[in-house]
Amino acid sequence: MELLVVIGIIGVLIAILLPSLRRTRMTAERTQCLSNMRQLAVAQAGYAAEFRGALITAGNGLEQGAWLEQLKPYTGSGLVRRCAADQSIHFDTPAAGNRIRTTSYGINNFVSITHAPANFADVRSVTKIRRPAQVIQFVELAERGAYAVADHIHVQDFYSALLPQLTLQRIGNQMPLNRHGGRAQSWNAVLNYAFLDGHAESLPLDKVYSRPDKNLFDPLNPR
Repeated sequence: MELLVVIGIIGVLIAILLPSLRRTRMTAERTQCLSNMRQLAVAQAGYAAEFRGALITAGNGLEQGAWLEQLKPYTGSGLVRRCAADQSIHFDTPAAGNRIRTTSYGINNFVSITHAPANFADVRSVTKIRRPAQVIQFVELAERGAYAVADHIHVQDFYSALLPQLTLQRIGNQMPLNRHGGRAQSWNAVLNYAFLDGHAESLPLDKVYSRPDKNLFDPLNPR
């Protein structure tokens, strides 16, 4: 009887502690991932300082994260390609097209001259962007689907004027919503983002995007 009581108490304690342990682990993973992204942002600042403000550009998508090689010389400790919370199977198992995931991170296409919309003439240099502290450069990539092995995201494909839930679905196809907190497929889903001024933040989705004229991806948005 005493043994059963002890086992029962242990079970209750485990049930109480597990949520706290999960939150602690999630916080640690978010912090580590945020450090990785801050490292990307600082490396970009070093690259820009050497090349007259030039921004790293997304490639043709055939080799995921090739742009990381350009940033390597600008960090002393080596760039970390994978977020600790990234559970994608495609680091080991090829995705469509027999391609392997090589990084958790991608470029905001609005600040890559190779993939920005046609009217974005000034995205080749950080000096041409009025408020770099309010423009996202690096994001976390979805763990499954086409964007699991992508090089960059396509922000112009996010929005659905008629169906707000479809907007969330489209964003979730490109970025892993709620990897670091919040509810899945919701506007409070938390991800890490790195900005053009060299800083990185953990933010809920509604703080970085709600519609085409209100977001932190578009360098031409008036703020």
